[in-house]
Amino acid sequence: MTKEVKRTILCVDDEQDIVDSLFDTFMDTYNVKIATSAQAALDIFEKEDISVIITDQRMPVMQGTELLAKINEVKPICKKILLTGYSDIQAAIDAINLGSVDKYMTKPWEDEDLIAAVESLISVYKVDEVFQKIIKDGKNLKSNLDNYKKSSDLFVDFMESYNQGIAIINTDEIEYINQKGLSLLGYKSQDELGKHVHYQDVFEIDSNILNNLKEKHINKIHTPEDILVRLKNGQSTAVQMNGTFIQLENDLAIRGIVFCEPE
Repeated sequence: MTKEVKRTILCVDDEQDIVDSLFDTFMDTYNVKIATSAQAALDIFEKEDISVIITDQRMPVMQGTELLAKINEVKPICKKILLTGYSDIQAAIDAINLGSVDKYMTKPWEDEDLIAAVESLISVYKVDEVFQKIIKDGKNLKSNLDNYKKSSDLFVDFMESYNQGIAIINTDEIEYINQKGLSLLGYKSQDELGKHVHYQDVFEIDSNILNNLKEKHINKIHTPEDILVRLKNGQSTAVQMNGTFIQLENDLAIRGIVFCEPE
């Protein structure tokens, strides 16, 4: 298995002491870049592959919400954390509703909480990154997937080592499920599950749940949805899941399902 490269995070604050503290907090786990202005952060963002950005709200020239909105336009899958005082909470909530912020944390924050937030968002980023590569050409997903599986060790390394089930959907049929997902469903192999299986024959996702998932996708909300899945033995069991979608004409089509046992 290919050793995973350290993910890069960007920490932004106009106070040097704060970015130095954030650097010390994350340096052992991630490749950490720091900036003391929004423009410096944008310059770094153009050159580096940033997975998560952490920024203060109150900065001169450009506030944190403005910075994250610009970054969201360039790279929507980059995960964004806003550090804010109590007086700026409404601005943070508005930014979340607009989809340009994934999470906000009030000052002073606990390092453990911030570390946990980054870990969670990195996990989501990895899934989004892989799905984005797989579905880059949504009109020809089957060919894209076959080529990707043949040409990239990342597909095998990530899909088969990830600690949650991952299903890839093509025109409403299950194209691929990793081994963790098959095990959760009681299957030993993809062949045992069968071909041309509609995803709703396995994942009990009705129209209400599907609409909820679409809304979460649009608003970049990553809280899982509780659903039932049908097992090989015919019984149903509860799981938590998130969906990834692609825009097709006037609607969103589900392209990926990430699922796990309830916590």
